[in-house]
Amino acid sequence: MTISVSQLNNYIRGIFDMDGVLNDLSVCGEVTNVKKTYNGWYFTLKDDDAAVNCFCYANSNEPVAGAMAVAEGQLNYFVKGGTLSFFVRRLTSTANTGAAYQKFVELRDKLGKEGLFDEARKQPVPHSARKIGVVTSETGAVIHDIENVALRRQPFSEIVLYPVKVQGAGADAEIVDGIEYFGKSDVDVVIVGRGGGSNEDLSVFNSEIVVRAIAECPKPTVSAVGHGVDFTLSDFAADKRAVTPSEAAEFVTLDVAREKLRILARLDKVENFVASQLSQNFGNIQNDCKLLYLGVGRKVQNCESTIGYSLKTVANAALSIFSRTEAELDKSSAKLDKLNPMKLLKRGYGYVTSADGVVKSVAQLQVGTEITVNLHDGRVGARVTRKEEK
Repeated sequence: MTISVSQLNNYIRGIFDMDGVLNDLSVCGEVTNVKKTYNGWYFTLKDDDAAVNCFCYANSNEPVAGAMAVAEGQLNYFVKGGTLSFFVRRLTSTANTGAAYQKFVELRDKLGKEGLFDEARKQPVPHSARKIGVVTSETGAVIHDIENVALRRQPFSEIVLYPVKVQGAGADAEIVDGIEYFGKSDVDVVIVGRGGGSNEDLSVFNSEIVVRAIAECPKPTVSAVGHGVDFTLSDFAADKRAVTPSEAAEFVTLDVAREKLRILARLDKVENFVASQLSQNFGNIQNDCKLLYLGVGRKVQNCESTIGYSLKTVANAALSIFSRTEAELDKSSAKLDKLNPMKLLKRGYGYVTSADGVVKSVAQLQVGTEITVNLHDGRVGARVTRKEEK
């Protein structure tokens, strides 16, 4: 299939527009190449391995070259130029330039190179999970939000809590135990989460053992850590990232009431359509049956005479074709017989072959070369003892 450049770029733009993740992103990096315009700033956000062009309006925080910042916004694909840009709705400078942030970056790069964040290894998250495992604090709002949303949307949901500390000493080990417990259980999905907080509060979800546990969990996992502006390595490792715990519950449950109404509405439409069609077509069917009954008799009579005539015509045509074909076959057989090389050999002729094939010229042979003389009733071996060229 060959398409135009415009069709290609419009198709790519459609993919970007339909991807909910690309429409609501928080990206952290170093600000470079800042250029001020009359309505905002153009700049680049980069890390050690990549960069993305960005734009923010003048009412946003001014980007400062060399500073670390978190940009919240969406990816835009411009059809006309075929270029990609990150439209920044909010820009927040971050102080994560010290040892903690460097450790975060090093761990992120290490796990990224191991493939823990690759989309290809992620599992599909069920949209109607019957049994949901939740790894979070038993006293926080997370478990209550998940229960409220899940049970309202899907009353038959079973929520199983594995209570853990979500910050402080030993929290990472407890979270890993919870993930591994659910990985061996019969839950359909595992939600790992906590409410918002500072970078230090969320640091346990950047722990290497927690990230690896999420990535290696045999059950589909959803990360619901912090709020929309917060990103942790657990978000990258999970099969799905939710902005809030409530959104995580929406990801894994079906709105039963809405689905019921939708199905009932479609059934009503089908019922009304069928009743209408039956009412309109019942009389037509009766008339068509009568006409069909009368028409079949006439058609049978017409077909009998037509078939008889056609069979006779076909038989005559077949005889004519057979006669012509037989004559042509006799003629072709005679031609082939004349061309039969065996007849020529019976008249005393033969042909010579060597290891290289049929000998057509004296130049192909040397004195001492072994040859074979082929006659009509066999062949004999010989050796060249003399060679004369004309």
